[in-house]
Amino acid sequence: VSSRASYSFTMSEGRIYVGNLPMDVQERDIEDLFYKYGKIREIELKNNRGTIPFAFIRFEDPRDADDAVYGRNGYGYGDSKLRVEYPRSSNRGSGPRGRFGPPTRRSEFRMTSNYTLYP
Repeated sequence: VSSRASYSFTMSEGRIYVGNLPMDVQERDIEDLFYKYGKIREIELKNNRGTIPFAFIRFEDPRDADDAVYGRNGYGYGDSKLRVEYPRSSNRGSGPRGRFGPPTRRSEFRMTSNYTLYP
């Protein structure tokens, strides 16, 4: 595993995100694509009208999730390439988030413009 962050996601949950799925995808199609990586505990397919379908898959063994991300990210399926990665956040509400991106860092220290220049 390349980084501690991805290690903690996979070891704690074994859950992955699958995006860019075809509009007519069924849960069975997802199972067919990922069963070879290990025993699947749960498939959560989000297929709302007007949006591109996506899914979350939870494997029994978190190492199988690693293999699935490595093996299926960018995989050609239908007319598109699958996006397979770890979920962005496994613990919702874990801290302040900027409008886009990771949680913001705040400290008690602030920059001020009260300074004197010496020649």
